[in-house]
Amino acid sequence: MLKKTCRSILLAGLITTSCEEIMDVSFTGDGASNLVVEGSITTRARKHLVMLSYTGDFFNKDEKVMATGAIVTITDGSDTVRLTEEEAGMYYTRRDVYGITGKTYTLNIRLPDGRQFTASDHLSPVTEIDSIRQSQNYNSYSGYGYDVLFYGQESQPAGDYYMYLLYLNNTLYSDTITEVSFASDEFVNGNYISEYPVYRVREEDISKISTWVTLEMHSISKAYYDFMMAVLLETKWRGSPWDGPPANIPGNISNGAAGFFRASAVSRKSRIFMPLPRAN
Repeated sequence: MLKKTCRSILLAGLITTSCEEIMDVSFTGDGASNLVVEGSITTRARKHLVMLSYTGDFFNKDEKVMATGAIVTITDGSDTVRLTEEEAGMYYTRRDVYGITGKTYTLNIRLPDGRQFTASDHLSPVTEIDSIRQSQNYNSYSGYGYDVLFYGQESQPAGDYYMYLLYLNNTLYSDTITEVSFASDEFVNGNYISEYPVYRVREEDISKISTWVTLEMHSISKAYYDFMMAVLLETKWRGSPWDGPPANIPGNISNGAAGFFRASAVSRKSRIFMPLPRAN
């Protein structure tokens, strides 16, 4: 009996004992420098921006390198607008430039090294916003705040996609792509939409006196909708044990470049938000 017990103890010790080997793994960086494009044209007359930069080394987080000295144009097939580089990698149209619903717009880029890139997107119409309203909202995760409620008629036929941008006192509140609200008309096609909470504004971001709140609704293509979904799946929505393997985000820029050039119709509505007493 004693001999059997000793064997068991010895076997357990062998099982629970393991070797530790220190491995010094050196990862080499990616020396490739690919173009990244962020740009749009809308139905609003304004200085439209196309931003050009280069990809960097994943293991070396240096400052973003901008693509300077490029020739950048936007055309609808008949009229062509050349953009001006006002800052490094920041190319702007004139203030009087705007897109027209129903047209397809093509971005053309020629870099100083001779590489050329193009991207096209169709400018679809957008639903008009009837009104927006303020509604108090409390949740245990982020505390007190205010919902921005949307009211408007969704148009026929099915297959429309929308993006919403929010401004507080004319400053963009949804200033990163992971904070932007977007949706399809899959479940609301042709219906009147009321009290749809598009955004939530933190209580401390509403002035003690009043805040001018503007909601913009942009028509977007299905390709851009899929692009935004892919960005979120690789960033904000990643981190669970059931995540799939990392994947490249599909854009619409040719020649292996990353990013997206979009064309959008825009409707907007503004109102004053006031600080409200907290509900008991």
